[in-house]
Amino acid sequence: MNKMISIVLIDDHPLAINGIGAWLNGTDRFVVSGAAKSLTEAAALTEKLENLPDIIILDISLGPEDGLDFIPILKEICARRNAPMPDILVCSMYEDPFLVQRAIDSGARAYVPKSAEPGEILAAIDTLLKDGVYINPRCREKAPKQPWPKLTHRENEIVALIKQNMSSKQIAKRLCITIRTVENHLSHIYLKTGAASREELLEM
Repeated sequence: MNKMISIVLIDDHPLAINGIGAWLNGTDRFVVSGAAKSLTEAAALTEKLENLPDIIILDISLGPEDGLDFIPILKEICARRNAPMPDILVCSMYEDPFLVQRAIDSGARAYVPKSAEPGEILAAIDTLLKDGVYINPRCREKAPKQPWPKLTHRENEIVALIKQNMSSKQIAKRLCITIRTVENHLSHIYLKTGAASREELLEM
């Protein structure tokens, strides 16, 4: 009998967790070891599990939180437990190439939009199990109109949130900074990218 692949789901939408979870369990190949809907819950779950999962399916938007912020938290937990890092499969409603690249740069090795067929998640998982990298073809084809300049970590965070259609007030709350600081960062981003507005950033 083949070993069951353990998976943890991190998503703030119960329908997504229940739907993907039921589908995975129904394949007789995977076992869902747990689910979380916030960074705090995800950290507590991975600390509590006796064995870390083989794969984590992670959403980018966890309510007001950035799901990609869980990856460095997970790295710290793995280092503390002297455990191998689970493979990260990002499953998000966003198909923007900037966010795809940010996910890969953060440490994810697969990216599948929520609009994809369930079979594509299976293809992505199988690629991860073979130590490969999987990016949805549609996302891969959406190459940026021009190369992104070198942005700071904070500037990258702000661009990512803008591409999630968040206002300056929402970004300030998410990042625990003032609206004025957000606007200052935006000025630097516009200067580096040549964009004149949020709308132009969204199109890049």
